Amino acid sequence: MKRPFLITLIGVFTVIGGIAQTVFGAILLSLRNDATFLADADIESDLATTIAIASIIVGVLAVVFAFGLLKGNRLARLLLGVSQVAQIVLGIYALVELDAERRPGAIGNILTALVVLYFVFGTEKAKAFFARH
Repeated sequence: MKRPFLITLIGVFTVIGGIAQTVFGAILLSLRNDATFLADADIESDLATTIAIASIIVGVLAVVFAFGLLKGNRLARLLLGVSQVAQIVLGIYALVELDAERRPGAIGNILTALVVLYFVFGTEKAKAFFARH
């Protein structure tokens, strides 16, 4: 069966997002000892290092999941689903616990995750595509 267009679109955007997150992590890692950056970001070097490494790992994993998704791999589909549920949980946390400036981004993350979950798990084309691989 031919891969559904929306699965392709989600896969491509996930690759792009994973690459962007990896680049962000690499840049943050390179700035982890820059006193001016750390003061402007109001963050300590150890935390910047931890965030940078986590961003790199998550970014690389996103790219791996995306390629698996594009090939119809059910494990990649499941892991993408788990990551989207985590996005929803983090979005709810941001809505409840963080300041009002973060709410639009949190709502956007929640809605995006719901759309991705629907297109990867809720459509007949997606179900048929992953059932055959």
